[in-house]
Amino acid sequence: MAEPPPDGLATLTAQRERARRSMPKPRHPISATPLINIAPIDETEVSVATPVAANKQPSPPTSTSAEPDLGTPVKVTLYVDPQADEFMENARIAGLTARPKVDISRSAVVRLALRRLINEMSPAEVKALLTRQEVRSTGPGRKRR
Repeated sequence: MAEPPPDGLATLTAQRERARRSMPKPRHPISATPLINIAPIDETEVSVATPVAANKQPSPPTSTSAEPDLGTPVKVTLYVDPQADEFMENARIAGLTARPKVDISRSAVVRLALRRLINEMSPAEVKALLTRQEVRSTGPGRKRR
């Protein structure tokens, strides 16, 4: 009886499987200790450290329930003027010099400002206010009419 011709595709697949390298075992396996979940700090609860009288205990910060839950942050590009940039830098420095230290990022300052804006103004009011301001365009691009 004649032997069937070899299957070229099956031969190539078997050769490719033999040539593959397998992943080595991890050198530092993950421990079986459960991770501790730490809740993120709410920027609205952060306050600047103020001296407290010796006989008074500081009251715990309270969170208002009127603030909307914004969920996870979304990455956006933001351009600010030098005055706003200097303010955010001064807030960061105030957090670093406070005891205990508070890590105040520029993003946290912007999120706090936006939350307050959301509570105080509607989108229509923001539009009306920005419409009344003059256009300060110094960059390249199409000229506004």
